[in-house]
Amino acid sequence: MIKKIAPLSILLFVSISLNAQAPDPALPELAWLTGYWTSTEDGTTIEELWTNGAGYMMLGVHRDVNENGRSSFEYLRIMRTREGIVYVASPGGKLGTTFTMIENIDQKVVFENLDHDFPQRIIYSRSGDTLTARIEDESGEKSMEWVWTKTKPKF
Repeated sequence: MIKKIAPLSILLFVSISLNAQAPDPALPELAWLTGYWTSTEDGTTIEELWTNGAGYMMLGVHRDVNENGRSSFEYLRIMRTREGIVYVASPGGKLGTTFTMIENIDQKVVFENLDHDFPQRIIYSRSGDTLTARIEDESGEKSMEWVWTKTKPKF
């Protein structure tokens, strides 16, 4: 009896394994974020660049360049983990702060970390060739927002 059950168990396990859907390493649900985005406000050029997803990760960089030559930057990444999709922000190259994706609908994604002082929420949304990023506290009362246009990179 055991000799008959063992081959059936193996066959069932292999069948289930082959039918299981592995997560897509390209993060297709956030492909709309990919590109080079720019704007200019009060003499400051503001840029954000997002790579396509590969290896369960998208890489990003944000840079502000003031007309006097001063600049600031932030390394960004979005990763698919066992716990879900997360956004990691590393302002000025410092240690990263992780925000968990809580919503992703119609080219709008929301990442949240209520344990962080500010921001607690990071929101990206796209309409045509316009990308908006907003950071806010839990209530939404304290916030900052950036609006960029998709641009052909100059590099």
